[in-house]
This record gives sequence, C-alpha cells and structure tokens, in this order.
Amino acid sequence: MPSLFLGLTEWITGFVAAIGYPGIFLLMIVEGILTPIPSEFIMPFAGYLAARGDLNLVAVIAVGTAGAGIGNVVAYTIGMRLGRPLIARWGKYVGLGVDDLEWAESWFKKYGPVGVLVGHAVPGVRSIISFPAGVGRMRLRNFAIFSTAGASIWNTVLVVSGYFLLERWTLFAETTENVDLYIVLAVIGGIAGYVYWRKRRAKRRAASRSG
Repeated sequence: MPSLFLGLTEWITGFVAAIGYPGIFLLMIVEGILTPIPSEFIMPFAGYLAARGDLNLVAVIAVGTAGAGIGNVVAYTIGMRLGRPLIARWGKYVGLGVDDLEWAESWFKKYGPVGVLVGHAVPGVRSIISFPAGVGRMRLRNFAIFSTAGASIWNTVLVVSGYFLLERWTLFAETTENVDLYIVLAVIGGIAGYVYWRKRRAKRRAASRSG
C-alpha cells in the first residue's frame, strides 16, 4: 500500500530546505500535536541535508527533538483539559466513564514514565500516547522528560537513516509510514479490547459477589 503522505513530500522538503532549522522546529511541533505531517518525512530529509553539509547532524536532532517535545506537551494538555471533560460527559455512549479515568490515572502513575519513553520511541504509538497521558494526569514534569527522551531516540534513528541513505532517504520514509499506520490501528484496537475485557471482568466479579 502506498504511503498516505507521499503527496506532502515535495512541500515538506521545500519548506525545510528553504528555512532550515526553524522549518524543522515548526514542523515537529505540529507533528507532535496531531501528526498530520509525519516525522518520517521531516527528519530523514534533514539528515540528508546534513550529509550534504547544508545542516549540522547534531543540531538537526536537537532542534527536531525540541520541537517534538513542545508538541508533545501541547497534546498532553489537550488530553488533560479537553479529553477528561469529554469522557466524563459523553464517554458513557462509547463505554467509558469516571472509573476509566481513575484507572488511567492509576496506570500512568505506575507505568507512565516507561510507557511514555518507549511509546515516543516507537512508530505509531508515539503518535497517540501524549493524549492518554494527559487524560491520565501523568505528572507533567515526568511526561515532558520521558516523552522528549523517547522522541530523541526516534529522531536520531530517522536523521541518521537519512544521513546514510542520502538521495534514497524516501525509502525509509515510505516504509516506516505504512508501519506507523498499522501500529496506530493495532494500538487503538488493543486499547479498546482491553477496556472491554476489564469491564466484563468487573461485571462478573460484581455478579459473583451479589450471588
């Protein structure tokens, strides 16, 4: 299946080539919030420019990671300020409620640092992990630290790939973008399945106590 974002390639490369580091920074902020512009097309191309001598390899990774870190925090804030009220008011129509918010808080309090670190270093998961972290009220300082660390790992992989692939950097972008999409679908399906299983188990326990 061809990448859904191949049509953006020319625009992204032109934007980054024209203004360099500010372009990388701005695109990665947007990417960190909602991923309409995938990092798989931004950072490998920046790595290619670094290989040509137009940009500095370390600076590209640092600037891209800084932008991603800001975008991640914005996404976290959206999840915390908008996601929670929406779930509390309308969640019952999709099987979510206050107990799910409490469960999310408990999960992120216990596993949040590891989950966010790994999630932001893995394609697909990194696109959506910031929102539930905000809904689960993970401590902001910890979220910012671990999400930025995870983003730095992924950005390093992307930039170094573009650096060594040179003109063939789009091969990595096309391949990972498809993987990104499949993993997003798998994660959403897994979360939905787990929530359903947890609710069924809670109902069975309640029924056994009443019986």
